[in-house]
Parts: sequence; structure tokens; C-alpha cells
Amino acid sequence: MLKNTIILICALLCLVATAGAQDPSPAVPVAEQPIEISSDRLEGDDAAGVVRFQGSVVARQGKLTIYAEQVTLFYKPGSREFDRVEAFQSVRIVQGNRVATSDKAVYFNQEGRVVLTGSPKVHQGDDFVQGDEITVFLNEEKSIVKSRQGNRVNAIFHPQGAKP
Repeated sequence: MLKNTIILICALLCLVATAGAQDPSPAVPVAEQPIEISSDRLEGDDAAGVVRFQGSVVARQGKLTIYAEQVTLFYKPGSREFDRVEAFQSVRIVQGNRVATSDKAVYFNQEGRVVLTGSPKVHQGDDFVQGDEITVFLNEEKSIVKSRQGNRVNAIFHPQGAKP
């Protein structure tokens, strides 16, 4: 068990080392790009297929960066390919000029989908949207914002017309 955890940590360190050396092509889907993660603490559980990072976590994959106090990666059974990432506490996700904040975020790797809950807000340039749950499709420039009964979705969109 300890040997498998050490192997997993070494594999992650190799992944981080190669992430800095590579310049991923924009044509490569986010899900296929390496992940670079830094944190104050790492706990790995091979049997459960889980790696948990705690304390000032910064996770980068391509042009997507997730900041949070805790980030947990869940691997697909029998592989080192991760299925989803869950981020908790002071979550901030940055992709280009789009910034999303929430208390919790779940990133589904293969779908390129992020589900934000706990006071979620998304800013893109001067535009803004908030609700009770925001789903962002990273590869499609598409979002779905939901609110619970009695709450409303709020948004501000600025015209994209010609500028002087």
C-alpha cells in the first residue's frame, strides 16, 4: 500500500516536472494536457483511486487554473487517468478572461464541464452572472445557470458593438 502511494506520488511529480517543460498546443484538448498541482500537503490512496491536495492549492491544466484550499482528484478505476476534480473552500477558476468563484467546484475532465455551487459567480470581461448553480462547458463557450425556487439568476451583459 505504501509502495503504491509512493509510486503514485512519483508519477505525479514526474507529471508536474514534464508539465513545466512542455508548451501544450492550443489544439490539444484540455483533458489531454498535463496537470501541474502545488499545495501544502498531499495524501494519496491508491486503493480508493484518490489523491487529495490541501492548503493553498493551485492546479493548472493547459490554460485552466483552479485555486482552492482543498482539491481532490478521483482516478478512473485501474488507470492513472483522472475522472473528476473536486475543489472546496474559496474556489477560483481562471480560464483566459473568464473567472469563476464559488464554495465548491466539480470539474468533469472528459466532458470539460465545471459545476459550481455555493454562491457561484462567473465574470468574463465586464460581463457577470450568478445563481445557485452554474455549469460551465469549457470546450463549448456555453454555460447554464440555475436558481432554486424563490431565488433568481442575475446577469449583466455589455453590448459587443463597434468601439471607437
